[in-house]
Amino acid sequence: MKNTFTLFILLLISGAATCSSQDAPKVAAHEYESCCGTQAVEFSYEKKRIYVPNVFTPNKDGVNDYFFPVVNDVVTDIWGFAVYSAEGDTMLYQKPYFNSKMAVQEYGWDGLRPDGSRYKGAFRYKMRVDDMQANKHIVEGRACAILCGSGSEVFRTKTGCYFPVQASQDGTLDKSIANGEKDCF
Repeated sequence: MKNTFTLFILLLISGAATCSSQDAPKVAAHEYESCCGTQAVEFSYEKKRIYVPNVFTPNKDGVNDYFFPVVNDVVTDIWGFAVYSAEGDTMLYQKPYFNSKMAVQEYGWDGLRPDGSRYKGAFRYKMRVDDMQANKHIVEGRACAILCGSGSEVFRTKTGCYFPVQASQDGTLDKSIANGEKDCF
């Protein structure tokens, strides 16, 4: 009985040593917890089609650097494109008006706050889209700004992430297009 008890104690000690020597599981950065797969990325109203990515990486590498909607040719104008903090209490970016004929750099959000610092994590957006018949619809949702580096590796395996580069010409998501991110994750 004494030998059984001694063996049991030794097994407990060796098991504890094994567990304590393992790496602790990586926890997703708090800012990225609600990113991907929680909000719609495609909106349609009658013949209007609008794709709004749910993530972007504003790291100035030329891939997915701007957050912006992609619309089909039925949408003529976008009014009041605004980006807010996740809580909705701070405006991060606003473009009063644009249309799809303008360059993305003229209307897309580059991930900077008004003070010039980089924004990281979830945010809200809202805009009004108009069509050729002057019909108006409000599009709103949530997306995430991913800062490449520490914490962004969670996006290697995160599902439901759709990037600006994955937009089709008709204002929809094309899942067959790779996200193009090579250096960020």
